[in-house]
Amino acid sequence: MDIEDLKAELDAILNPEPDEDGKHPTRDIPHPRLENKHKLDLSYLRTFDWEGSSGHPCTRLCPSDEKRLPSLIRNLDVPSRLFEAGFGLFSDSIIAYHLKKERKGNLHYYPPAILTFWAGFETFVRLSSELLLITVYNVPPEITHYLREEELFVDKKGNINIRKRYQSVLDRYSVLLRYGYDYQINRGLRYWQQLERAGDLRDYYTHLDVNEPRAISSEQVVQFMESVMLGIIWPSSEMKCTQLLGIYNLYWIWDSLRKLAEPFIEQPLLKDWSFFNSCTLYLPFKNVDTLRFPNRQDEIRLQK
Repeated sequence: MDIEDLKAELDAILNPEPDEDGKHPTRDIPHPRLENKHKLDLSYLRTFDWEGSSGHPCTRLCPSDEKRLPSLIRNLDVPSRLFEAGFGLFSDSIIAYHLKKERKGNLHYYPPAILTFWAGFETFVRLSSELLLITVYNVPPEITHYLREEELFVDKKGNINIRKRYQSVLDRYSVLLRYGYDYQINRGLRYWQQLERAGDLRDYYTHLDVNEPRAISSEQVVQFMESVMLGIIWPSSEMKCTQLLGIYNLYWIWDSLRKLAEPFIEQPLLKDWSFFNSCTLYLPFKNVDTLRFPNRQDEIRLQK
């Protein structure tokens, strides 16, 4: 495909033309791959009053005196926008690597695409958790603190205070599903294990294991993105209730990008470097062991 044609096709995927009313379609339509490959039952989407419409049972009125909702409402699109931003980074890689003879290069697009896409998932969990805590009856206080990553403690004066305590996003997500939807995660299912592996890949780039130089392929990025979305779609299909409006539309975008992506590998610049002899290394520390790691002046001095 000509590069300009590719750019035009990618732009049409990421920035579709609005309808005659100047709006983008919002109704979630199931992708055939979800039903044919993953065997999900998405028949619940094929209703007249689709999710998000004014007549759907889950569309509710918010009271004017509820002061906690406005800030959340203003952030409702953030998870989807972060997913789309991840798609944008991956789209840039498709253009950059199109028809390149060398199918291997430096880290550039893939790690930030992964981090941005996972940020969309984390934001979805946090935003959904806050909506749950505001709108659902009788959520135990222990669950409230858990979802907000808070911990009660008693200080030396006997005062009860709150401090932050990190909780895994996947653990918080499973608690959200249980108390928000009465849905228990089966951690043995393939979709959940793939979501855990996606989280591990994200953690690799967030807290880099500097002792493990790792290459990442376009196929791995594609798999990562699908695994994250399936983490939202799979429970939704079983609960017959979409957790994130627009997630199925995002899946259509992902599938279009998947088909246009050519095989490519990004990796650290020196990953395949062979160390046959001694090498030079910049070490700006104090008290370096000059016998084992001499500089040029040390070598001259030691040779005397």
